[in-house]
Amino acid sequence: MDSGSKSSNTISGATNNAVQIGEVRGDFHFHAVAPATFPVPRQLPPDVPGFINQEAHLSRLSAWLRPSAQRAPLVQVIAGVGGVGKTSLVTHWAHRVRDWFSDGDLFVDLHGYHPDRVVSAGAALSAMLRALNVSGDRIPTTVDAMSGLYRSLLHERRVLVFLDNASSVEQVRPLLPGSPSCRVVITSRSQLGGLVVRNGAHCMPLDVLSHEHATSLLRRVIGDRAVAEPGAVDQLAGYCGYLPLALHIAAEQLVARPGARVSDLVAELTDERERLDVLATPGDESSAVRAVFALSYGALPAAAARAYRLLGFFAGQDIGLPAAAALLGLGAGQTRRVLAELTSVHLLTEKDNQRYQLHDLLRLHAAERAEIDEPADERSAALSRLMTWYAHATRAAVREIIPFFSQIPVELARTATPVPDFPDRAAALAWSDLELPNLTAGIRQAAALGDHEQVWRLAVLMFGILLVRRPHADWLATHEAGLVSARACGEIAAQAWLLTSVAIAERELRDPERALGHVEQALECWRADGTRWGVAWALRDTAATHHQLGRHAEAIAMFEQALAMHRADGDTWGEATALAGLTKAHVGNGELDTALAESRRALHIRREHEDSRNIGQALNDVGRVHLAMRDFQEAIECAEQGLDLLVATDYWHGQAISHELLGDALHGAGRREEALARWRMAADLYGSLGDPHANEVRARLSS
Repeated sequence: MDSGSKSSNTISGATNNAVQIGEVRGDFHFHAVAPATFPVPRQLPPDVPGFINQEAHLSRLSAWLRPSAQRAPLVQVIAGVGGVGKTSLVTHWAHRVRDWFSDGDLFVDLHGYHPDRVVSAGAALSAMLRALNVSGDRIPTTVDAMSGLYRSLLHERRVLVFLDNASSVEQVRPLLPGSPSCRVVITSRSQLGGLVVRNGAHCMPLDVLSHEHATSLLRRVIGDRAVAEPGAVDQLAGYCGYLPLALHIAAEQLVARPGARVSDLVAELTDERERLDVLATPGDESSAVRAVFALSYGALPAAAARAYRLLGFFAGQDIGLPAAAALLGLGAGQTRRVLAELTSVHLLTEKDNQRYQLHDLLRLHAAERAEIDEPADERSAALSRLMTWYAHATRAAVREIIPFFSQIPVELARTATPVPDFPDRAAALAWSDLELPNLTAGIRQAAALGDHEQVWRLAVLMFGILLVRRPHADWLATHEAGLVSARACGEIAAQAWLLTSVAIAERELRDPERALGHVEQALECWRADGTRWGVAWALRDTAATHHQLGRHAEAIAMFEQALAMHRADGDTWGEATALAGLTKAHVGNGELDTALAESRRALHIRREHEDSRNIGQALNDVGRVHLAMRDFQEAIECAEQGLDLLVATDYWHGQAISHELLGDALHGAGRREEALARWRMAADLYGSLGDPHANEVRARLSS
């Protein structure tokens, strides 16, 4: 195409103005084009200095112009949350390829999310026609007529049209040229799906920066202070959520305060309640992070705005579709649609497994709006619905995870949201792993709001998950909160349950004295409540604590009391558990033959129950006795069999025990290198669980 010659030609249909504006011929309106020559508008905003990252997006945009991309879409939508750098990306790219568009570039800021300054399609067309040298008196009065004239002017011209900050399909569709020689780039907080469906547009989502590029941006702007405090720079990038707007604001604040350290600004951002206040530019509040988010929020329909607020109100970091339905009090279909509306405008991100997450700074903004715009009783009702659903789902999961374990009665309100139907233990564990952070966050939030009934119930129901996964920090946090709430409600059985559970966690954290105090209190509560199996449970855990303290005789006596109670009640699950404890105590006391008989009886019971996880644990116990007897090959065989079962049932703590036992037995058999490998695996597993026993295994490795 010879753009120069076309620029000097008279526009077809405009010669001598023979066809007047608005003249009707048959069924068609004809409009003359006023200019005799085609101008070359150059309207791009100034280039962005020191542009960071997004090379992949820049490359994709540039590839869009290559001759090999003849069938490429003529319209690109760059979509992302406010402040993510959409305009900067397109501006920087457009300057790089400006020479390709020999007939010029047009730019319109559509202010699509501003409550008072939205530019209509008609106003945008009028401005672009003036840029194309059409005088005001020759501009048609209807959008359709203006759009037709605009397309006529751009026919076979090589022009880049940059439509910035669009909010709707209706706002931009009349601004699309009809010529394949033109290209249109649109930035929007929405995906503008209608353009993809009807106009063949391509949507390119833009996400926040990586940690590496975020810190690179900060170092480039801040300079030497960033080099002096690399750790603070990492924290600053995290507090800014890797959002380019927030990063620029933070960096410019430090530039304006040459005497301040990076860590000083980090300290100001540490309090989440103050973070959005800090991420603002004095004298330019319109570019503050809060103000940018407010434009997106203000454009939401009522149902989506409510969902945004309530998602921000909940303290969890992400949420699944069923949990979101419970929080919002909607059916699954309605919930999916309203969440899709939020994702389409990049206020919410959909992850795998129909899970949704607010960006960290958006979460703070949404929580603010919940406090301001959502009545307190609505917030309370939403959290109560969610906690009730979580309690039902947790109980269903635990029934699959440890089906033989006794449970105190926990009465729950009905939930309108369907509870997951877990087909097997693996599915229940997978759900638990995803939801554990939310269960913990929900308990903390409900406790802070004084909803004691919800707190103790969910804490009690979570025990099975915690026992199997052993996340000790969450275990103590949830159960200590639950204990406070159980006491506030006068729930004796719940107090007994939670005291026993807390003692188990403390014993695993190698704090037996503290554990002993709690389990003795639990024993008193169980007796006061009259729950016989609870008394036996507390006796077992008191015995286990004495064993940890090296008081093996006391431990044996108490284990035997519990064992007698379980046998009298016909409770074979409890019997096997008491025998496992007795095995360890008798090994500690040097009574190995007795220990071997007890461990084999426990293994027999576990096999009758067909419970693979507990069979694996029982095999470890038998192997530990063989190790004490210096029968290393038998110990190795038991540990290997146990490990296979524990891997199959995804029981991490049991796997750590198997690896440690294998290391000990292999070392005893003189297979040093194999032993070291097993100890390393055990140390890694214990460490991932936050179990301080990892340090003991590592010490063994180093020695």
